Amino acid sequence: MNQRGRKSAGRIFSVAPVEAIPRSAPPADLSEFEAAMWCSVVNTKPADWFQADTLPLLRSYCKHISTAATLDRELAEFDPAWLRTDEGLKRFRVLTDMRERESRAMTALCRSMRLTQQSQYLAPTAGTVAQKSKGKAIKPWEG
Repeated sequence: MNQRGRKSAGRIFSVAPVEAIPRSAPPADLSEFEAAMWCSVVNTKPADWFQADTLPLLRSYCKHISTAATLDRELAEFDPAWLRTDEGLKRFRVLTDMRERESRAMTALCRSMRLTQQSQYLAPTAGTVAQKSKGKAIKPWEG
């Protein structure tokens, strides 16, 4: 039965206790960069998103990100003049092939863990969201 009369402020603003769900900590064997990537990915999702069965996938994803960053640095330092030699061309091809493999691996892992935008919508919903956002987005040259 309800209490008669006015409700007290304490009763109106009381909050039910919420049990905090701890976020998954990065494994100890990850480098500092990989651990930072782990935390940034984990913090984009609800605390219970990553279960014990997906943690190895997340670990591999962070390792692939690190390897891709290393390859990006190597490609950034690559002198285009080196492409004039067979050895330079071969090195460039090897680096770009390795970078492509890392990108494919990262994409596959993202899809497996449902981290991509594509995995957050059903096909009919994605069309609706796209239609609603038409005209609302800031064009790159406007912002």
